[in-house]
Amino acid sequence: MAAPREHFRLDTLADGVHVAIANADGFALCNAGIVDLGGTTLVFDAMLTPQAGTALGLAARRLTGRPVDLLVDSHYHGDHVRGNGAVAARHIVSTHRVRDLVIERAGPAIDSDRAEAASELEGLRSGRIPATPAERAVFEGWFEGILATPAGWTVTPPDLTFSDELVVEGTRRRARILSFGGGHSPSDVLVHLPEDGVVFLGDLLAIGFHPCLWDGDPAQLVRILERVRGLGAERALPGHGPMGGDAEIRTMEGYVGCLDRLAKERRADGLPSEAPPPAPPSPYDEWKFRSFFAQNLAHVAARSAPPPPA
Repeated sequence: MAAPREHFRLDTLADGVHVAIANADGFALCNAGIVDLGGTTLVFDAMLTPQAGTALGLAARRLTGRPVDLLVDSHYHGDHVRGNGAVAARHIVSTHRVRDLVIERAGPAIDSDRAEAASELEGLRSGRIPATPAERAVFEGWFEGILATPAGWTVTPPDLTFSDELVVEGTRRRARILSFGGGHSPSDVLVHLPEDGVVFLGDLLAIGFHPCLWDGDPAQLVRILERVRGLGAERALPGHGPMGGDAEIRTMEGYVGCLDRLAKERRADGLPSEAPPPAPPSPYDEWKFRSFFAQNLAHVAARSAPPPPA
């Protein structure tokens, strides 16, 4: 009998503040946060699968000594919300827009993703889909997690929504649940723990991974990250990758700036949109999900292209 799969590792940032960092070969894919506010347990993001979501909910109960009261969805992408129902939270919180997108897109995408996952897994193992050794385990865990999700599984949408800020006051600390708009996706949510100098960012930040930018507004992402830095938090939990801080946030801003610069250079050189993209420059050439670079560049180029003449 195979050993139980470990979906994440738990790290403690402060008394009552924990992060679940996704293991490469687990079914979590994204990171999550667990916070004991004092009388209220808050979890940030629910991971890719009900298996990981169940493990996350159990970890939160063990660490805080109480059930999960609030689960915060950072955005609607499946690797952050498919575990919603399995976390067993009393309430799921996000923006009105995230709720709408979970209902409209996240749920229906499960069946289409399952149909593609078997082919992608075969392509990865056969070499048809290129992957570096460092990212192969991540992709395998991603595709295997989709295939392991029970047929008929549905995504539970948020039942509590807010617009710009929701403050939850506990007896130990407070959590500011914030949205500065959409950058990575049409609507992104973060959690700021002022007393601890910690911020949970979801996919507004990726560390060591190429982000997925083609569902959002890269220019707005940079503006959001500038506002995040203004919060003064010393430690930042990304959606993917290890813990970081101000330097890693600035690196993400620089990544978008690099894409914008390359898009303008290619346009100035008269290269057609279908011309092969350049390889990611340093330091981004060492990041996982290298194939995302071309899609990100195409998206930035399309958004920054001048309108056609009337």
